[in-house]
Amino acid sequence: MSKKKNVKRGTDEVVKIGLKKASGFTFGLLVNVVIVFLVIKIFSFAFDFTYSVFGDVAKEPASREYIVVEIPTDSSVLQIGEALEDSGIIDNKYAFWAKIKIKGYGGMIIPGKYGLSPSMTYEEIAHVICHIEEEEE
Repeated sequence: MSKKKNVKRGTDEVVKIGLKKASGFTFGLLVNVVIVFLVIKIFSFAFDFTYSVFGDVAKEPASREYIVVEIPTDSSVLQIGEALEDSGIIDNKYAFWAKIKIKGYGGMIIPGKYGLSPSMTYEEIAHVICHIEEEEE
């Protein structure tokens, strides 16, 4: 018969077990913090994008500068948005694309050269490049 010995754990062994548990907890905490950070960033991006599409936003509301932008024939809405973004008139070409698609202005854009300002909202830019007259009340 074998006798079981009561083996006392040494302090080194207890420290190792404690460190192992602590490092597992720390890693789990770090993973949770990263996940929370990513969720916050995604919600922030989604809010900014949605606000750009549905709100009246301008890149620089106080700007008095006008920039001439040429819209070539057969340009897609995304290409026009890219040209506007590259010219510094808008912040987000995808938000501009979404605004144009939602409003139904896609087929109404008229090619040509336009003087546009960073102080203009996406709606105002759409009215200029589609030659939409403002209705008087």
